Amino acid sequence: MWKKLAPLLAARRSMRVSTPGDAGKFATSRTLTTRLPDFPAAVPLYNAHGRTVLLALDFDAKRHGAAQVDIDVARVLDWLHECGGRTVTDRSTSGGRHVLVPLAADTPLRVDDVSTLMTLLEARLPTFDKAPMLGASHGCISVPGSLCREGGYRQLEGTLADAVDAFTLRSERGVVARMSERLGGAGMWRARTRVAAVQASLTCDEYLVGVGDTRRLHPRFCRASPIPAKIAAFASAGEFDPDRWDSPSEARQSVITALVFRGAHAADIETLLGSDDYAGLRHAYSRYKTPRQIARSLRQDVDKALTWAAGVVPQFHDLKHKNMHTGGYRGTASFRDDPIRRRWLATANTWIDQEFLGSRQRPVLLAVVQALAYSSALAGELVEGVPVVAIGGRGLSHAAGLMSEAIVWSALRLLRDTPGSPVLRVARGAGQLPDRYALTTPATGRGPSGVAIARARVAPVHQAWSVIGLRSRVLYDLIHDGQVTTVKDALAAAKLGTSAGYAALTDLRVAGLITMTKGSVANTERTLDDVADDAGLEMVAAERVVRHRAERLVWHAWLENRFGTPTPDHNNAVQRAFEVTGWADPGLDARDSELMWAATMAAVPPPTDPDLEAIERQEHKLNFDEREPTPGAAGARRGG
Repeated sequence: MWKKLAPLLAARRSMRVSTPGDAGKFATSRTLTTRLPDFPAAVPLYNAHGRTVLLALDFDAKRHGAAQVDIDVARVLDWLHECGGRTVTDRSTSGGRHVLVPLAADTPLRVDDVSTLMTLLEARLPTFDKAPMLGASHGCISVPGSLCREGGYRQLEGTLADAVDAFTLRSERGVVARMSERLGGAGMWRARTRVAAVQASLTCDEYLVGVGDTRRLHPRFCRASPIPAKIAAFASAGEFDPDRWDSPSEARQSVITALVFRGAHAADIETLLGSDDYAGLRHAYSRYKTPRQIARSLRQDVDKALTWAAGVVPQFHDLKHKNMHTGGYRGTASFRDDPIRRRWLATANTWIDQEFLGSRQRPVLLAVVQALAYSSALAGELVEGVPVVAIGGRGLSHAAGLMSEAIVWSALRLLRDTPGSPVLRVARGAGQLPDRYALTTPATGRGPSGVAIARARVAPVHQAWSVIGLRSRVLYDLIHDGQVTTVKDALAAAKLGTSAGYAALTDLRVAGLITMTKGSVANTERTLDDVADDAGLEMVAAERVVRHRAERLVWHAWLENRFGTPTPDHNNAVQRAFEVTGWADPGLDARDSELMWAATMAAVPPPTDPDLEAIERQEHKLNFDEREPTPGAAGARRGG
């Protein structure tokens, strides 16, 4: 069981064991092995980026006994199967049980995505322990077949073949969101901070259409399935299920959310309240005395449901953010037949190799100039034969395969300030306009060789390098293209010293991209796309695109508020933002709301601009390797 299931459950190639000196806790970290550990062991639930594709539900028998555990597990299994989840369960010698739900591999979740569901389950299931799923860095779960602290082994319920099938076929998309919705989770949604609330309301525009009472979920995200039976029973006859909801208000919110997910807006639902088919929902609003109070409460519930729906629909659908500017994914265009930009890129690479050879800054600079060449070919122009492109640091970070915009801004500043650089800023960004760069001929003293031009790729940098480390990129390209077959030739061609070169080769071997045998190197069948898929980078990139759009909206709103004349539409958008985020609640009067908005949009400094000196002062050094430190890596980094 351990050999088959541990690699399927583990989000990282590590495990935690509970040795006699650990006081019963999984305190000792070790490398994951296929051999069953001699002590109780658990595997991590979240990868290095804080994402998980496993929902692990832990039920403890210490307080309420094994019989209550069985009752709770039976209830949660019914809910999970109703929501499209595949499950694997096991039992410990103490009577505790685990319910393991392999989630859709292409929609990894963060702690914030599952926290609401954990709170809902904790309130309904006495033996449920939410702690394992709430620790992005330390959350872990025991594997079926591993040793128990009380002695004996965790027993898998069902066959091993069925468990492997569940982790192979996996659950439907949106299990967590659907479970939260059906347990009344939409009513629990609250913005954690005021700034986050504003950005959340702006991000909703990605998934919502219409204004006012006709604001609804975009048709491409709506569901065609019927409303779940128990929700429909409450809507029509007021049948309340205490196993599903804690209060009638949660049940009411579940009905509203189900209707919103099927394309209804506030005006539609208000009409439905007059129908006999929704007598139960109408009765749920009977605590309000006047039609005006009912209408106001209904619109608040619809706004909550719309915000909730906009936040979880990415868990249900294929990602649509593989745009050209995101860079690095399969199917992205490259410009191999662009001789001007290929020659410029080869020249820029040669200049960087001369000026920054042996520097920690070199890998990032090589990635940034490649991203500039690609962005110029994609959306730039030629001015008297010189490529010119206007682009900001956020957009450039996608094409450079970097997770940090600040690193890109620092690299651009270094390129601008170094004499003889191939990057010349010809126009400083202002307002909504980004900086404008000319890709000029650097002062290298000689032109690029034919080999350098052949190696130049006017294409985005694959985002898998944000996981592997940019220092290995040039080395991998040489091996992948068959230009080198021995370690000695590879290190010489990549211009790497022995220490730094072997560290980079080790990174590639750990990622499964190359093999080394007696001084020779070769490719494997594993690709960069496989590395990106395993790390969930597709979702990470999509989230960054959405965040960047929200930041631009905030920036544009600040510019308009600072320099423009407010319009009625703008004022309506402000009011809607207050209503959606929950700022306009009975505890706040109109003056408080106005002051909050003023503090957010006027008194607070404007959102970060790529060229602000404050940001550039914070980034004195380029961090060319964005991965988390691993044992044994420190010496390799010091060496080059």
